[in-house]
Amino acid sequence: RETVNFLCDARRPTSVLQQQYPNVCFNNLVHEPDDPIWAHYESIFGDHAAHLSKRESDDPISLYNRAHSAWKVLLNRPEKNIALVGHSAFFMHMFTPLFEELNGVVRYEDASVAELMSSRFDNCELRSVKVDLHTSKG
Repeated sequence: RETVNFLCDARRPTSVLQQQYPNVCFNNLVHEPDDPIWAHYESIFGDHAAHLSKRESDDPISLYNRAHSAWKVLLNRPEKNIALVGHSAFFMHMFTPLFEELNGVVRYEDASVAELMSSRFDNCELRSVKVDLHTSKG
């Protein structure tokens, strides 16, 4: 999902997603009627009408935790090739240390790769990444 900042970033209930996408496995999602991440920020900032500014994007520790969790899930998958589809804002946080607290989520051995992955993702852009499990820290 995108970073959780505005009402359009709230997740639909899992039951609705399961009905709309019957061929997708939702076993690893938190099966709560409401979006737990959106609910967390609503408890801090109030509903979308009360707070019209960024929420998660101004919370680098939570972004670090979510990006790190995403990498842990991917690195623990048995598949050797995985297609990861998502939003550019979250990929930006997964691949680029925008905040000091996010340093260390990803390390690059090559400066040219670091430069490519640190650049803004374009709409519908495809990037290939090879993860070396021997040097990755989980």
